Amino acid sequence: DRSKSNYKHMKIKYLKTILLILITTGLRAQNIVGEVEYRYRIFYDKIYSNLPHITQQEKDRILLTWSNPDGYSTRMKLQFWPEKSIYTYGEPYEVSSYSWQVEDYFIENNLKDQTSLKYMDQMGKTYIVRDSLNAPKWRVMNEIRDILGHMCMKAVAEDSIKGLKITAWFASDIPVPVGPEEQFGLPGLILAYDINDGMLIVEAEKITFGEPEEIITLPKKMKGKEVSGTKYQELVREFIQTSIERKQAWMWGIRY
Repeated sequence: DRSKSNYKHMKIKYLKTILLILITTGLRAQNIVGEVEYRYRIFYDKIYSNLPHITQQEKDRILLTWSNPDGYSTRMKLQFWPEKSIYTYGEPYEVSSYSWQVEDYFIENNLKDQTSLKYMDQMGKTYIVRDSLNAPKWRVMNEIRDILGHMCMKAVAEDSIKGLKITAWFASDIPVPVGPEEQFGLPGLILAYDINDGMLIVEAEKITFGEPEEIITLPKKMKGKEVSGTKYQELVREFIQTSIERKQAWMWGIRY
């Protein structure tokens, strides 16, 4: 009888485990299509006061003029599927920074073909950048954080061209390797990230799973200078170098 009882107990335990796996897999399967609304906040005072050529007097003036505890914010939107993601300005079309750049800003990542298309106003021109998907070299850290009910892991990377330290938080229960802006390549959706310890903070404010009601579409006629990813990086590097030589802040021309 005891062996029968043990067998029955093991069978229930086994079935419970199977059920749990099925439920979890089901949930994961549901989490691969959806839309995220992000809040993009830039802190000009922190960026400016960190520039090497700025005098203490200028720093004080900048902090007085630009200081804003909430940063200057914009709403952004990301839609994702297992095979692709597309990212642009969110609704309502609320922009209180980069007001001269709001004409065009789209990033489409094709996970199937491992290619990306960026259509954006940068450095005084509109660029159409086609490239292969080259993910940042992420290091996953032993830290977790809750974002909108999703347990997120921390990952860090560097942008050597812009000289930026990137800290991202990704949700492994949303198994799509995409994220906001130019951040992607982690084993889960990036729900938040910051640059250089809070000079820029991008955080998810709302996630809606399932097919988006209104799918983001790229403009039918994309007017701009077509360049490769390598060429675009060269242009960015040159622009930053010229700005430093002229003692100007490069983030007025390139998205930070």
